[in-house]
Parts: sequence; C-alpha cells; structure tokens
Amino acid sequence: MSTTVQSREALLDERTDIDEASAEDALLALANKPISMLERGRFLAGFLLCGFLWYAPFAAAIGILLPQRFLDDGVSNPTALVAQLNSIGAFVALAANLLWGTLSDRSRSRFGRRSPFILFGAAFAGLFLWLTSVVGSPTMIIVCWCFAQLFLNMLLAPFLAALSDRVPENNRASMSAAYGLGLTVGQSVGQVIGAQLIHDLSFGILISGLLLGVTGLLVVVIWPKEPSAKDLPAPETGFGPLVKAFTPPTKNCRDFYLALVGRLLMVTSMYMIVNYQLYILQNYIKLDSTGAAAALSVTAVIIMITSLIASAVTGPLSDFLKRRKVLVIGSALLIALGFLIPAMSPSVWAMYAWSALYGFGYGVYNACDQALNVDVLPSKAEAGKDLGILNLSNTVGQMAGPVVTSAIVLATGSYKLAFMLGAIVLVVSCVFIAVIRKAK
Repeated sequence: MSTTVQSREALLDERTDIDEASAEDALLALANKPISMLERGRFLAGFLLCGFLWYAPFAAAIGILLPQRFLDDGVSNPTALVAQLNSIGAFVALAANLLWGTLSDRSRSRFGRRSPFILFGAAFAGLFLWLTSVVGSPTMIIVCWCFAQLFLNMLLAPFLAALSDRVPENNRASMSAAYGLGLTVGQSVGQVIGAQLIHDLSFGILISGLLLGVTGLLVVVIWPKEPSAKDLPAPETGFGPLVKAFTPPTKNCRDFYLALVGRLLMVTSMYMIVNYQLYILQNYIKLDSTGAAAALSVTAVIIMITSLIASAVTGPLSDFLKRRKVLVIGSALLIALGFLIPAMSPSVWAMYAWSALYGFGYGVYNACDQALNVDVLPSKAEAGKDLGILNLSNTVGQMAGPVVTSAIVLATGSYKLAFMLGAIVLVVSCVFIAVIRKAK
C-alpha cells in the first residue's frame, strides 16, 4: 500500500514537472521572440508612460501634499505620522506584490496574463489615492493609503513581470531605462506639482488620482496586444499547488537572493532622505515653508535632468556591453557620495549638490537594476511571483527608510546622522551586488 502511494506521488510530481517545463518553454519562446522596431517603440513608450504616471502622483502625495496636510491639520508629530503612513502602506504593498504577481502568473485569460491586472489595478489605486483628500482623520487617510498601495501593486507586479514575459534579453536594459526615465520625471514633476499646489491640497490629490487611474488603460492600449494565455498549460488546482505557487524559490536562486538583499539596502538608504526633503529643508536647512517649496522645485528639476541624462545613456550602453552589476554598483557609490555633502554642510547649495549626484546615480540605477533582477530570475513561468518577491525590497525599503530616519531625528534632533548612515548602507549594498554570478 505504501509503495502504491509513493508511486502515485511520484507520478504527480513528474506530471507537475512536465507541466511547469511546458509552461517554461512556451514563455521562453515568447520572451526570446524578436520584436520589430515599431513594437520596440511601443514597449518603450509604455514603460516610460507607466513610470511617469504612477510615480508623479505618489511623489506629490507622500512627499509634499500629505505631509503638508498633517502640518495644516495641527498633527502633534507629523514626522512620525509620515513614517507610520509609509510603514503601514509598505506592509500592505509587501503582501500585495506577492499576491498579484502570483495570481497573474496563474492567470489564463484570453486577454493575457498581465493586462487585466494592469488595467483594474491602476483604476482602483487612483480612486483610493483621491480618497485620502476626502476623509477627515489620520486613521482614515492611512486606511485609504493602504488600499491605494494594494491596488497600485495590482498594477505594478504584473507590469514589471512583462519585462520577463514579453521583452527579449537584448532589449531589457533599454526598457528598464525607459521605465526609470518615467520614474525620474514622475518624481520630479510630482514634487513640482506638489510644491505648486501646497496651498490647494484637495485639488492636488484629485489631479494625482486621475493621473494614476488612467495609467493602466493607456499602457494596455500603447503596448502591442498581449497574446492570449488560454493556450498555456493550465495551473494545478488544490491547496498544495496553491501553497507552492506562493512559496519563494528554493532552486537555482543564490543570485536571486543576493539581488534581493542588495536592492533592499539601496532602496532603504534612498528612502531615508527622499520622503523627508520638505522637513529637511525646513528643520535641518532652516528655511520657511515658502523657501522650502522653492528649494524643492529646484532639487526636483536637478534630479530630473541628471537622471534623464544618466538613464538615456546607461540603458542602451548596458544592453550593448551586456553589463549590469558594475553600473548598479557605480550608482550606489555615487548616491553615497551625494549623501555626505549635506551631512558635512547643512545648506541649500549642499542639497542642490546632493540632488545632482542622487539624480545621476538614481538614473543609472533605474536603467540597470530592473534588468539585473530579470536576469537572475530562477523561473520564467513564475516571473510574476519572483519579481513580486524582489519588489518586496522596494516596499520594505520604503517602509524601513522613513522609520530609521524618524528614529534618528527623534533621538538626535537632526538629519545629519541619517545622511551618514544612508551612505554606509549604500556601500554595504555594493558587496551583495558584486558577488552575483549569473549577471555580468
């Protein structure tokens, strides 16, 4: 009887391996299929537009509009509330990334594995972002922000998985660069819009919600139509296969986890500063609200210009040289150098110097990091789930960075140590990236 049971289990395991191999082969063939110049242009436009349209609203909301609302509402400790908003929202995003990535992997829709998630995720994320300006209490703002994060990741996890599904390897850094350009311009434009609408918060968040809400529709229309997923091998059903679908990779995954830790450290260090620019300018540089808003506009433009230059050059260069690691490491060291300048000299000009180095390094990072992450994936068939796990480093970093900064400011009353610690964390991240073997 025991032999029979073992034989059945062996047969089930063998069938599962065959199904997974079939799906892997089909997806590899699709991903490695050459794309025309027109298709390449449409993908580039979609990656660029998505990066801009989701990040501009979030940069305006979390970087300026909501922190200013907390000040206007007379919140006793707005720095801690911003950290709480980031932390709880990032915790939701952490789970949502894995959830939507895995569900899109298992989707067999005739509209494709990713497109329906991208479309509906953006629409609901925009709705809940707008609701943060309608509700009246900090608790309800946090609740709406959490739902916005939940649905934002319904957009982003499948969207980024398409880089593995639908883009050939020799085009990935260019697509990653286009997405990075969108993020960069979105961050800068979001900060400019936020600074200009700092005295009209409701209208600013309304515009932000509308921009985010149409992102999915525009991406699906601009990209080449996603092939139907109905012909892919059907995913196994039942509790066991479902648990396996959500389980982190355990085979051929050394480089995967090295990339995960390296990215986590980099994102943590960047978010120690980025979300606190308004308070840094007001409390560390000692500017009033009007002066801080003006300085924010300048730093936003500097970051945008330097990042645009870096991304535009680095993405095609990475594809041509077939190198990712050295560029990612260089970006981390450049940002670390930028962090040390305001730490040594708390002045507006030091913040401008930081923004130039940060912007260039961030542009290089955005151009190469996502391509590096795709290169180290253990499985094409589970790209959505595995990229969702890698993207947890973003959400955890976004959560950890502000918490660390908040704790430092509460303990020391200054942002100097936050800049210095951020530089150290960036240097440590380089060690993990350097020992990756699968990517050059």
